[in-house]
Amino acid sequence: MRAKNKLVPWVFSAPALLVFSFVVVFPVVWNVVLSLYKWDGISVMKYIGTKNYNKLFTDKTFIQALLNNYKFCLISTIYQFCAGLFMAMLLNSIDKGRNILKVIYFVPCIITTVALSQIFMKLLALEPIGVVNSILKAVGITPVSFLGNASTALYTLSLIDAYKYCGIYMIILYSALVGVPDDIVEASIIDGCGWFRQYFSIKIPIIKGVCGMVLIMLINGTLKSFEMPYVPTNGGPGTSTEMMATYMYKTAFSKMDYGYSSTLAVFLLVECLIIVSVLRKLTPGNESI
Repeated sequence: MRAKNKLVPWVFSAPALLVFSFVVVFPVVWNVVLSLYKWDGISVMKYIGTKNYNKLFTDKTFIQALLNNYKFCLISTIYQFCAGLFMAMLLNSIDKGRNILKVIYFVPCIITTVALSQIFMKLLALEPIGVVNSILKAVGITPVSFLGNASTALYTLSLIDAYKYCGIYMIILYSALVGVPDDIVEASIIDGCGWFRQYFSIKIPIIKGVCGMVLIMLINGTLKSFEMPYVPTNGGPGTSTEMMATYMYKTAFSKMDYGYSSTLAVFLLVECLIIVSVLRKLTPGNESI
């Protein structure tokens, strides 16, 4: 009887485990295997061992894409977390108009990346001149090619990406702030805590576990970003906005080098696992993530 009871959880878990194996485990294993071969998708696969991995250290485009990834991740993460936290604090502090503000903040998350990219490409355009450059020109500032200039394109994409997704993290952080016990807040008011001190000395330390989880989600998501750098600039000008995901895609479907593309995918996977593991250790309260 006890043996049967032990089998019951496995019976119910089996369908989910099969789907997980097919959707996640098999593609990962296949990518690892394929990274050891040279294959263009048509001819016979040729085993080359670790040559694809050795190529990483001499590939200038890969190194540039890796550095771009880290810059993009840093800028977008800081902006999204700070903006999301500020909006959550604002929503938690007001009563009137809260639902309207929630909708306004969350609208960019609903818009597809392609549509949002087109909107910002029009707003930031230099030729024909867009709204932003029209304003700059009106106040005597020289118009800037935000997405066509190698020195500004990456930073512009980072801010557009942050604008799109900060509403998601606002909802998560707002839900956490709402969950702070009222008796603690009331006690802090009696003790003379102002608005600023209430949040940064009491409420935010209480939800530090949620803040850590949000940071992990942010960093993991931005490291794998594909649509935002691909749609507006396609990695350009030059390789100034080339990311790991876009470079991997081009290597596979433009250069038809599936072996090296799989190597890039394996590297990105290992990189994300290491970074998330380190963040889990550094952020208290996230041991269960």
